[in-house]
Amino acid sequence: MKEQRRTKGIRPGLCLLAVLLCFPGPLRAEEQKGILATVAGRNITEADIADKIEAQLVRINTQIYAVKKQAVDALITDYLLEQEAKKRGLSREQLLQQEVNAKVGPVSDAEIEQVYNANKARLGDKPLAEFKPQIEQQLQGVKLQQQQQAFV
Repeated sequence: MKEQRRTKGIRPGLCLLAVLLCFPGPLRAEEQKGILATVAGRNITEADIADKIEAQLVRINTQIYAVKKQAVDALITDYLLEQEAKKRGLSREQLLQQEVNAKVGPVSDAEIEQVYNANKARLGDKPLAEFKPQIEQQLQGVKLQQQQQAFV
């Protein structure tokens, strides 16, 4: 009976000691975590560089958000197109042909000239004929994208 009481008192004490011994390591690791470098005995910490990198981090986080949003939007669009195609008994490509491609007209010469004139300073003295196919393709892609967004 005395033996049982003695072990009952020791067990919680050992558990407490084990818990206390585990904490100093993680606390020290946490303190070390903020140190990025040591130069000539001086620690350089996250706080030391925070002001210098804040604007860059904001830009990077904005870019990350934009990339994630674009990926989510693309998945939503794909899902909605698949569901609508299934509902109509069509393939995704057939649905896009009917509802997007067939409803987008060709790019006019006036539209091409407008883009060319708006970018003439960047293009230099090169003639419109040199850029016409690229401008036409770009404008056609924009029209298709706008029609697809309107459809979805």
